[in-house]
Amino acid sequence: MNSKRALIAVNFVGFVHFLWDDIDILKEMGYDVFLVGDNEKNETETLKILESKGVTFYDIRIDSKSPISKNNVKAYYRYKEILRDGHFDLIHCHTPIVGLYMRMAAIKYRRRGTKVMYTTHGLPYTHLSSKRAFFKYHTIESFASIFCDAIITINMEDYESVKRLHCKKVFHINGVGVDTEKYKKLKIDREQYRKQLGISADEILILSIGELSIRKNHIVIVDAIAKLKDKDKYVFAICGRSMMGNGTEDAIKSAAKEKGVKVKFLGFRSDIPQIVHCADIGAIPSIREGLGLAGIETLSVGVPMIGSDVQGIKEYIINGETGFLCNPFSSTDFAEAIKKLSDYSYRASLKQNCMDIVEKFDKKISILQRQNIYKIILS
Repeated sequence: MNSKRALIAVNFVGFVHFLWDDIDILKEMGYDVFLVGDNEKNETETLKILESKGVTFYDIRIDSKSPISKNNVKAYYRYKEILRDGHFDLIHCHTPIVGLYMRMAAIKYRRRGTKVMYTTHGLPYTHLSSKRAFFKYHTIESFASIFCDAIITINMEDYESVKRLHCKKVFHINGVGVDTEKYKKLKIDREQYRKQLGISADEILILSIGELSIRKNHIVIVDAIAKLKDKDKYVFAICGRSMMGNGTEDAIKSAAKEKGVKVKFLGFRSDIPQIVHCADIGAIPSIREGLGLAGIETLSVGVPMIGSDVQGIKEYIINGETGFLCNPFSSTDFAEAIKKLSDYSYRASLKQNCMDIVEKFDKKISILQRQNIYKIILS
């Protein structure tokens, strides 16, 4: 057993898939690592990986959609119990609601020397948020920023915003990193793989990767394709789980049927690199997005993107160079972008730009950035 102890706090336990490198970094620094999260979905495979890495897991329910709820008050008191018994040297929070309650629970321990960090994987407000949403979430982030030693951001827009809050040490990293070489070096029989997915050689495949949720805003792509005169030649494929109880998948199905748009729900996949190689156009139409690893993965193989003009997406979609940025609420914007990228020769001319821009988001760079931040805060 190591004498130093670190606690990582997330909303759902599945979020830890973005944080394996953090766990490895901390263990290399001599820390025993603990994780607190919500395992309501019973992610047994994730728990097995945690066990194999020697990580102790605390299962605590959290309502990540509503700042104030009975569940979250209960979680707050459970956090306090864990901190009281855990004697942690470091607490690293991720996601807004968990970040708020864990930082509040840790106030006493921070005064005693525990270091408290928070990584925002995309602030929950942008310039496109309603005044009410902006005020609510900006107030939460501002208040919670009082109670931590460092805040890490993954895009420059959030970095500039967080610097105006109360925490004195604010850092920027290039996301949690993508193994870009894995995507670039992969070779597949593209035509055969598309055939397995039910997509013909002459159809234009628009691919979106990410959970089916309101925030991911997939429906705007359906509306955009419906505006095109030759809509029958397009297939919109979505890789990702349907979030329980939000009705997004049903809404997309209904819109697609009504407007005569071909949509394929591919579900949660383990063959994302292969599917990315099958795409003609990538789509990331999120209403807000910290960075969007799926966009970087798609660009890695030279596939240009259409995406929302928000936060991290703006850091790799450059108009006319790697794709096109659109107003996330404008299906006309997206339709015009799809039309431009429907030309094969034009897409091919952008391929090298797409592959070049992702280099700065490579996993190796992100790991070095995080190692450096941990050394600064924990020295």
